Amino acid sequence: MTIDVACIVLVAVFWGAYPLVARTSGLGGPFGTLVLSAAGLVPIVLAALWSGRPAGLSVTQLVRVAVAGAMMGTGLIAFNRLANGALDASVSIPIVDTAMLLVSFLGALWFFAEPITARKVLGMALLVVGILMLRPS
Repeated sequence: MTIDVACIVLVAVFWGAYPLVARTSGLGGPFGTLVLSAAGLVPIVLAALWSGRPAGLSVTQLVRVAVAGAMMGTGLIAFNRLANGALDASVSIPIVDTAMLLVSFLGALWFFAEPITARKVLGMALLVVGILMLRPS
């Protein structure tokens, strides 16, 4: 469980801070996204080299991950434009991040048949309230 908590902290700190650092550059749009992605490949390549190639790798797995990567890239272009846009960063970034969590939640319920619990529903409802509270006027 300790490694999971460490990963949660790392994601929260790095994914929470990188849009703010990127915004200070003033470099948005597709070119800014390209620089973000290229720089992001450095730690990914190092981690992949360290862990080695997974055994039993299939074409189906590669295609699914490639599709997910294309989705991630498309979303990153839109996110980077929004994070560098006219809306306050304290409004636009949390709304997008929260909306992404809602999509992940609903997708996990639908695609993986995860159980719906009162605690999960309450947590998602609170996220929706957060989006409504932050929405631009």
